[in-house]
Amino acid sequence: MAETQAPPYEIEGKDNMGKLFITLNEESQEAVLAECRRLNITLSAYCSLMMEWCATTQEGHAVIQSLITGAPLPSVNMNLAPLVQSSTTNAAKEKEAARKKFTPVETFTAPPLEAQGRIIGNIAAGNLADGDTIPQDIRLYRELEKGEYLLRVNGHSMEPSIPDGSVVIMKKYTIPPIPKPGTIVQYHDERGVTLKKLVRRKNPETGKMEYTLHPINPNFGDIEPMDGGKISGIYVETLDRWEKA
Repeated sequence: MAETQAPPYEIEGKDNMGKLFITLNEESQEAVLAECRRLNITLSAYCSLMMEWCATTQEGHAVIQSLITGAPLPSVNMNLAPLVQSSTTNAAKEKEAARKKFTPVETFTAPPLEAQGRIIGNIAAGNLADGDTIPQDIRLYRELEKGEYLLRVNGHSMEPSIPDGSVVIMKKYTIPPIPKPGTIVQYHDERGVTLKKLVRRKNPETGKMEYTLHPINPNFGDIEPMDGGKISGIYVETLDRWEKA
């Protein structure tokens, strides 16, 4: 209720207010419905606000007193517009409070860097090149599983997915057949080692399907064919957080 509304008054004979019936003639009914349309509220809401007006205003108490005592009804101006506005505002506040109360807040806590690992060397992300084997111990968020190892990426051919300088987790690959197309693999032959996506394409000259090493960065070209080479590892993930041990 609005703070400007009058407090309820003591009404003589209020013990007889168990049921209160009001009969409206046709003209009064039309007036009530017209007021509902003007205020843009339902008839039920109008009745509720009318009772609130009677309970909280001095004029309303005078009307109730007349109904109880059987005296002629006083001439009053029943203005429900402030109550409609107050009711709408309170409903909006309650809705907003409920939304804030029950809306889940997503939180994310990065796992601590408690696991130990060793970068065993570098891998080229460009043309085939010799791998650097200088190791480096680091801390990362999880223990390496069986067959997994760490490499540092040198080059831009797998960007933006795997940036230059990234530390990646690889997994040893020793079981044939060849990995499915789309897998990022560690490939090496007599020319060196590289990190590329494995794709399968039709050779325009021979018409045969051939496996090709494909860079993600369109500024780099494919490495083909793969004859005589070997896939020794498959890409697992890029470490977004790590630090020197």
